[in-house]
Amino acid sequence: MRTLPHLLNQGHASGLLRKKPGDVPKQPADAVRLVDEESVVGTRSGRDLFCHIVRSHRLEKLAGLRYSLLPMRILVLSQYYTPEPVAKPAELAEALRDAGHDVCVLTGLPNYPSGQLYPGYRSRLRAADSINGIPVVRTYEFPYHGTNVFGRVANYLSFMCSAPLGLRLLPRFDVIYVWHPPLTIGIAAWLVARARRVPFVYDVQDIWPESAVVAGILKRRSLAVGLLGLLERFVYSRARHILVVTDEAGCNLAAKGVPTDKLSIAPNWVDTAQFARDLRSDSEEIRKRYGWNNRFVLLFAGNMGLVQGLATVLDAAARIPSESRSLFVLIGDGSDRRRLESLVAQMEIQARVQFIDRQPASAIPAFLAAADALLVHLNRSSLSQYVIPTKTLSYLAAGRPILMATEGPAADLVRSAGAGSVVPPEDPIALADASVALESMTAADRDRMGTAGRAYAAAHFGKAVIIPRYERILADAAR
Repeated sequence: MRTLPHLLNQGHASGLLRKKPGDVPKQPADAVRLVDEESVVGTRSGRDLFCHIVRSHRLEKLAGLRYSLLPMRILVLSQYYTPEPVAKPAELAEALRDAGHDVCVLTGLPNYPSGQLYPGYRSRLRAADSINGIPVVRTYEFPYHGTNVFGRVANYLSFMCSAPLGLRLLPRFDVIYVWHPPLTIGIAAWLVARARRVPFVYDVQDIWPESAVVAGILKRRSLAVGLLGLLERFVYSRARHILVVTDEAGCNLAAKGVPTDKLSIAPNWVDTAQFARDLRSDSEEIRKRYGWNNRFVLLFAGNMGLVQGLATVLDAAARIPSESRSLFVLIGDGSDRRRLESLVAQMEIQARVQFIDRQPASAIPAFLAAADALLVHLNRSSLSQYVIPTKTLSYLAAGRPILMATEGPAADLVRSAGAGSVVPPEDPIALADASVALESMTAADRDRMGTAGRAYAAAHFGKAVIIPRYERILADAAR
């Protein structure tokens, strides 16, 4: 997605961008009027101007120029990669490969979210691999994903230090796409980019150090948070361009001194094709296997960490009326799962809550299709203003009503799509009431919600809609 300063200052792109015949070389009139109407250039702060631009919803119009991209050589740098349940780095790598670019990957040893090395992998300094036809280089990281601060620090720092050692196994590349978190990946990106004399584009999925505080890893007023703030500004200053998921995240970075011409709103996407196939037989088999027949299943799929605040879901489950058929199903793993399982036993709500181990990504669409409603919960914090949980997009594409228990853009998204119900976070009474209300609806009403969500996902978050924006941004950075 092109940023406003780029569009105002450039009639067309050159280098890796080739303008197609028939494109109008003039600047979009909306771009000029946006500034003239407000009369704010030079008088409002960069943060306010950026927030005004993204909230005007004209950024899509300003990104409307059509380009033909020459092939690039791209390195995807991410501490997490398939088979770990972090889909974006692998999906982007494969989409860019399919678009004709040469793509390679630099990542760590798979251990997220359990903190245990995956079967078939062992600790080693570096190793070459290939996944779905893409060259992958893995370097050492200390496997850990619990709540112990020293364990987390060892995990982050080990990959930060080992990642540059993977350069010896990597081919040449023109630009680096970096998936953040953690923040330490930014230092690895800077070292790798400096060694190869190439730029990097930094995709900020979580705002640090705020997210580390919310996750309980760090205390708000601590020396570590101050140091991370300095590190954050250093990484942002070294990136050629920075991507954020929401306008509020962009406002946060602009307030920290990031120039607005380095910021772009680049939402995540969902592969709607995974959900377009007929999943009825698979979903029926799942309902039978897990005893869901004659139950109203509210399903959560993903990481079970402190940020998710799933103890509220257990409290809600305990408040469900005895005549209700509701069953809360939690699929996945994470640092908080054992505690949650203990709470279920202590609260004696085994009949209301079911845990299922983490499933391969290919199986998730069938599980979502087998559910009656899909659940998101995040603890109340400023972090909810900066993120849209990636599961939200999969939920929309799955065509099931969503029960969204959080604030901010994720809640706004469900409201805009007409795809479900929104309740405040950390409110078990409201969550229980909303669960019962969904169960009481007719199947036709729930289907209408699901259909609306699926249509919204296809129109706004399909891969064909979003991936070309990433191509343009990477091409701009590589020029």
